[in-house]
Amino acid sequence: NHVLKDINLEIEKGQLVTLLGPSGCGKSTLLRCLAGLEVVTSGKVILDGEDITEVNPRDRGIGMVFQQYSLFPNLDVAQNVAFGLKLKKTPQLKIENKVKDILKLVGLSDKINSYPSQLSGGQQQRVALARAIVTEPKVLLLDEPLSAIDALLRRNLRIEIRRIQKELHITTLFVTHDQEEAMVISDMIHLLSDGRIEQS
Repeated sequence: NHVLKDINLEIEKGQLVTLLGPSGCGKSTLLRCLAGLEVVTSGKVILDGEDITEVNPRDRGIGMVFQQYSLFPNLDVAQNVAFGLKLKKTPQLKIENKVKDILKLVGLSDKINSYPSQLSGGQQQRVALARAIVTEPKVLLLDEPLSAIDALLRRNLRIEIRRIQKELHITTLFVTHDQEEAMVISDMIHLLSDGRIEQS
C-alpha cells in the first residue's frame, strides 16, 4: 500500500506546523516515519542537517504524543514524566528538578503524586505532553492529541499547547482533521489528501 507520495516538506526551527486532512490521508503515517516508527522506503528524513532516516527512534531527539495517552497506570505522574530521563540515565536530583519544572509548565504541580486513573482526560494528556518535552527533544510530534477530549477542554488545551510550544521554542508538528483547531494553533498548515501535500 503506497501511502505517502512525493512528500517534500521543510519545517523552520521553532515553528508549529499542522498536517490537516481527513482520516486515512497519510498524516499519522508521515508522523510515524519522522519518529522512526515506520520504515521509509524512499527519500530521507533530515533533522538539523543530519540524515536520521536509519537512526533508532530513541536516538533521534524526537518526542511524540499519541492520541491515546499511553501512560503507565502503575506509575504516578512524576514517575510517568521521569520515564524518558531515567532511560537516559539522568542523575536523580536533576530528574526531580526537571519533573517539577515541567509539571509547573503544564499546570499539574498539584498532581505530582496522583496516578493516571485519578486524572481527567485533559490532565492525562498534559502528563503525556510533559513526558514528551521533559527530555528536551529537538522536535515534538503530536498525533491528534486532543481528539479524545470534550470540546471546551479541547479549546483550552490547544491554547496551552501553543503557549508551551512558544515558551520552549520547540519545533512542533501537529496532526489534526479539525480545521478550526489547525487555524487557531499553527504557523503553517499543510493540507494532505491521498498521501500528497495539496496545499500549504
